[in-house]
Amino acid sequence: VDIAINCLSIPNSELSSILPVRDEGIVYFFSMATSFTKAALGAEGVGKDVTMIIGNGYTKNHAEITLDLLRNSNKLRAIFEEKYV
Repeated sequence: VDIAINCLSIPNSELSSILPVRDEGIVYFFSMATSFTKAALGAEGVGKDVTMIIGNGYTKNHAEITLDLLRNSNKLRAIFEEKYV
């Protein structure tokens, strides 16, 4: 795969995100449970040349982007309404 996004709130999931990504692909870690030492050493240990990005939870204009998605995607809005309304 080109990109993997890890947002699991459990430890030791780093390699499960790294392994399926092609060389020069991207692994996006978006969890406080991520061990970046394990990720870096694990990628080296299995011979993966991937870009690893740390998510911090903030995106400029995130509220507007989210509301725009909900307004313009009937499928996403239906999922949201089923779960939260």
